[in-house]
Amino acid sequence: MRYLLILSCLFCTLSSAAQYSNPPIIRTEQINIARDSFGVPHIFAPTDPEVAYGLAWAHAEDDFATMQMLILTGKGKVATHLGKKGAPIDFVFGLLNTKATAIAQMNQFDPKFIQLLKGYLLGLEAYAKAHPDKVLNKHVFPITIEEYLASAAFSVAIFCGVDKALPKILNGTIPKLEGFTGEGSNAFAINAKKSTSDETMLVINAHQPIEGPTAFYEAHLQSEDGWNILGGLFPGAPMIFHGVTPDLAWAHTVNFQDKIDIYQLETNKSHPGEYKVDGNWLKLEKRKIKLNIKGIPIPIYKTAYQSIYGPTVATPKGEFFSMRLPALMDAGALQQWYAMNKATNFTSFKKALEQNHLPMFNIMYADKADTIFYISNGKMPYRNKDTSYHWNSTLPGNTRATLWNEFKPLNALPQMLNPKSGYLFNANHSPFLASSESDNLNPKDFDVNDGYETYHDNRSRRAKDLIDQLDKISYEDIKRIKFDRQLPNPILFPYGFTADSMFMVDENKYPQLSSIITTLKNWDHNAVAESKGALIYNLAYYNVPVVMEGRKNDKLTMNEAVKVYQIIYDFLQTNYGRTDLTLGDVQRLVRGKENWPQGGMPDVLAAVMSEPFGKDKRKMNSGDAYINFVRFPKNGGLPLIESVNTFGASFNEGDKHFNDQRAMYQAQQLKRMTLDKTEVLKKAIRQYHPGN
Repeated sequence: MRYLLILSCLFCTLSSAAQYSNPPIIRTEQINIARDSFGVPHIFAPTDPEVAYGLAWAHAEDDFATMQMLILTGKGKVATHLGKKGAPIDFVFGLLNTKATAIAQMNQFDPKFIQLLKGYLLGLEAYAKAHPDKVLNKHVFPITIEEYLASAAFSVAIFCGVDKALPKILNGTIPKLEGFTGEGSNAFAINAKKSTSDETMLVINAHQPIEGPTAFYEAHLQSEDGWNILGGLFPGAPMIFHGVTPDLAWAHTVNFQDKIDIYQLETNKSHPGEYKVDGNWLKLEKRKIKLNIKGIPIPIYKTAYQSIYGPTVATPKGEFFSMRLPALMDAGALQQWYAMNKATNFTSFKKALEQNHLPMFNIMYADKADTIFYISNGKMPYRNKDTSYHWNSTLPGNTRATLWNEFKPLNALPQMLNPKSGYLFNANHSPFLASSESDNLNPKDFDVNDGYETYHDNRSRRAKDLIDQLDKISYEDIKRIKFDRQLPNPILFPYGFTADSMFMVDENKYPQLSSIITTLKNWDHNAVAESKGALIYNLAYYNVPVVMEGRKNDKLTMNEAVKVYQIIYDFLQTNYGRTDLTLGDVQRLVRGKENWPQGGMPDVLAAVMSEPFGKDKRKMNSGDAYINFVRFPKNGGLPLIESVNTFGASFNEGDKHFNDQRAMYQAQQLKRMTLDKTEVLKKAIRQYHPGN
């Protein structure tokens, strides 16, 4: 199941021109790809489909291998390239059956959106034809628009929690809405009331994997049809997911309202293949999923089940559980993003949101009219208010009383427009803690069954503390806040339990461990690369849940805390022969064959998540990734933009843009960007047409 997350996202397909009716006119000689000094593509063309064609070409130049893996995901053919480890992805893609949703909804989509997709897919096809040696295998092409939309819906469903729910079902545990996590993103919006310069400001700060299918790619898209936007997108996406236009900007962060319901079906051996609902026995629908696995000469077929509640799986004990989530019922997320890309003011942006195709993601918004806005967005169902049903746990799958089919309108979701405080922020924490205490929403005004977060996490608590110290916020202030690496005091330990015991161990009782215990106790909570205390805390962060063996909502015992210290001591002594190392000695930023010391840790504002690297290091795998600061000047004109990505525009090792932003990223510095076509073309290092 790990590969579900690794290869889960977004938007992954290709199609043959022969399959298109009414294809868009694509004049490659009028598509201009201008690469700036950092290799970021600025794509100019007369029409939106032609811009999308240029985006597909440029992105394929920089990361075609990843895009093809996503194409295979959307075709249910990952295993043709990865072999057995790709088979679970293909099975789950077939299980969720998002293609059926895409086919059913195809005729409902805006024709302009469909033309955009056609232009994008034609660009990918043209690149593949021009570079046949780079095509992974014969299964990559062709793919239909329906398959493309199916892959988008599948990817969003993964984001909505399928990748976590399925393993829990199969392991026999009850899926529950959990507490906060160290992963996530940050977003800040400041208007003139809180701004020292009267500028409206937005911070776009995604915490994502820094390589692979969900690593952000920066691009600037501009057509003569009114499309002009710069921001971040994932491989295979035909438009920007969050970014800035001449008129407005928005940022996404992940939210954790209840996006998925799990039902246990009532079955018994007397009614094989059936389940009881309201006293009647219903047949479980069955489908055969064909798995083509590299190295295995004949296809393997697996059975997928479907109940009235949704996709259904059987546990090793023979129990059946169904999943129901809005993401599987709507294939229109990309269309909504396209409408958001084309919005020119708050009214048209809000209208785009009212499409209600996007089943998750907080949205933080700012515009040139000094409007700031925040919404905990989601496609929230009307659930039965009967208090006997626990929507954040396993539900009875033997009654239609727990079966929902209708969704709440946008105005029913938690949202704030131009609060008196002049600021809004989100760090994956509660929508009811998005501004000052006097402005915040009351959670009692919202349906408890929606499962909205009610807590602060470390990042949100730290951000609030820093904001509250300032009567007004300057541009330098907001940069300092965003790049902060300090944990608050007290630290809110994640995983749903407390780890206060780590700071309460008496070092005098454990002479061998005394130095690292003292180092942690004296730590200033700052996760800079040069900090010794940060290293001890970071190693504890990853070892505490191991020692607690899965216990949640509990306190780390004193004996367990000592055991964690012993693990850290043994690790450092075995691999380094000493314990006085810094965070950067062990935690590294790795790109290709090089690596560098890396500060940061989970749940600081400049967050870093890491994984084992060799036997004695950890390497950053996600966290602070694409960063974009936007200012709308009070006297008008184009927004002022500064951004940085973790590594560079190219994912091709050896390319000069493979790593050219890395030093800036680690120094927390930014590069200037612009939406001004004249300026872009004047400073462009290279200009060319697709195919030239």
